[in-house]
Amino acid sequence: MAKAAIEGAVSITMSGPEGSVETLRRSHYDLAVIQQGSPNARLLRRIRSSRVPTPVIIIARDTTPPAIAEVLSVGADDCVPASIDPTELLARLRAIVRRAGGHDSLTLQIGRLTVNVNQREVHIDGKPVPLTRREYDVVELLALRKNQALSKESVLDSLYAGQHEPSGKVIDVMICKIRKKMRGLGIEEPLTTQWGIGYRLNEDAFAPLGARMDGIVGQGPRESCIPVTPGIAIMAPSGARSSQTN
Repeated sequence: MAKAAIEGAVSITMSGPEGSVETLRRSHYDLAVIQQGSPNARLLRRIRSSRVPTPVIIIARDTTPPAIAEVLSVGADDCVPASIDPTELLARLRAIVRRAGGHDSLTLQIGRLTVNVNQREVHIDGKPVPLTRREYDVVELLALRKNQALSKESVLDSLYAGQHEPSGKVIDVMICKIRKKMRGLGIEEPLTTQWGIGYRLNEDAFAPLGARMDGIVGQGPRESCIPVTPGIAIMAPSGARSSQTN
């Protein structure tokens, strides 16, 4: 898991099983990863019975088809052996997060906006947006969570994943540059600022021109005041040492 985190620059929060359900209820996580000796549905049942919708993947040292079938039937989104290659694991994690965000492929299509996750490219009406590596990361992050407002702290955590983080003003500067580049391609207000909360992708701004002129586009999604904690929540097995990185 650590190797996958390093390769994919994801932010990880470690937690023991005690209090994990309440942690998931209080904050929004991209994904919960339960690490076990063998697949056990007990903790998963507690999560699902508490109506926590967070996607869950189980990583176990010893797996059998019946055990995997049980946890999948209880509500796990995937179950893989601990020996899984880090590259494959990271791909599975990203696929689950994409599906949870309403995207079913490596191409995120939001009206005139196209985000190619595999090639790390952003296009508007088929024209490439000249983004830097970090600017691309911001656009992908906001596209995956198009109905959520993300705080500067959340974006920093996702981009730098526990590395030495710059000040929050770096995000303000990147947002400004992204806006300028997208406005050059005809998108007047691609990202909106929710004061006191953070930034959100303005889905209406990318609506097809015909749809806008015909008045098809209605009101945008309701603004969310729920704080968002990016990253992956990992439930360590009972007795395991826990740590947290922000």
